[in-house]
Amino acid sequence: MKRKILKISFLFALAGCAFFIGCSNWTEVEPIAFNDVDLNATNKTDDYYAALREWKNTPGLPQTFVWFDNWTGVSPTGENSLRGLPDSVTIASNWGGHPKFDLSPERKADMKYVQEVKGTKVVVTLFSAKIGDDVPHQNVFDGVDNSSDPAVIGPAIRAYAEAIYDQVVASGYDGYDWDYEPLGGGGTGNYLWTNKAQRTLFVEELSYWFGKGAQDPNRDRGGRKPAQPGLLFLIDGEIGIRGRMDKNWLSYYVDYFVLQAYGSTTDRSLNTRVAGVITDMSDWIGAGIITKEEVVSRTILTENFESYAGTGGGVLTQSKFIYKPATGTDEGVDQQIGGFGLYRVGFDYNQGKGDYNGSPEYYYLRQGITNIYQIYNERKNAVASE
Repeated sequence: MKRKILKISFLFALAGCAFFIGCSNWTEVEPIAFNDVDLNATNKTDDYYAALREWKNTPGLPQTFVWFDNWTGVSPTGENSLRGLPDSVTIASNWGGHPKFDLSPERKADMKYVQEVKGTKVVVTLFSAKIGDDVPHQNVFDGVDNSSDPAVIGPAIRAYAEAIYDQVVASGYDGYDWDYEPLGGGGTGNYLWTNKAQRTLFVEELSYWFGKGAQDPNRDRGGRKPAQPGLLFLIDGEIGIRGRMDKNWLSYYVDYFVLQAYGSTTDRSLNTRVAGVITDMSDWIGAGIITKEEVVSRTILTENFESYAGTGGGVLTQSKFIYKPATGTDEGVDQQIGGFGLYRVGFDYNQGKGDYNGSPEYYYLRQGITNIYQIYNERKNAVASE
């Protein structure tokens, strides 16, 4: 499809990216005229993408996170391609029934494009409920079952965490998201979820490969090979609720705690969820290793669009959320959330609700993007003016 003399605002209609809300120096852009523009291709410049990548590396930037399923990577647009996501998405996770590590050439190319051009981090979500899940079998995995004996579980979990790392690196991902659901996940034999000794050691071993602990120069790696820098470590699921994180996990090494805050539509309910994460982290807070504000700034709230795509559920409340309790032990904390996101984001692709900010695609996601970065920018400017 081509059109003659297409005049369009580089900011809104062409880019369609709400991340400009947080970048005031980019908002004064002259309209650009294009002749014989191919609308099936991108019209964005190298300078645009360089600025996008630089913006995504801003320290303390809240994250826009999505679980991405129904992924084919065949078309550069639509709900089946990472390239079809709004540019402002910072972390996309491969979730769904398709392969996690045996990626097709189309998926590999699609992922490489958003990583290298858009600066989007792509991680993989695994349940990892049992030692050996999703990686090639090793004999050391055999016979561990529900053991809590360090001599038995130590070698197996160490080998398993390294095998996950190896698969992540070989596939080209930017990190790993552990979907931890010990009470809600069901199934039998899910000992990495239900056995406290196993799950505690699993988090420790993962921290040698992913997140802040993987590059800690003061940490003895115990003979483990060096880890690739910059790989993200996320835990989602029963964080601050139900099965919870154990307080002795090395959870201060985790980059982001991703809450399945499904159906949470009020600040009161979100305050409760975030307070639960602070409770899970309370021993490390008490030891001075991390602050409550840092915990909140690593906490991402997500909505379930498998159930709430038609109404948006709580996504607009979640994307505006600031943890600011008026009473209790956390009174005085005033911290914007670390990010927001969607489970099964593809359900938001073609809502048929009209345009938001110049685009009909990802109707609620784009509004959430505007919310979170507008608040981020306002708070940043307020601090700068003090």
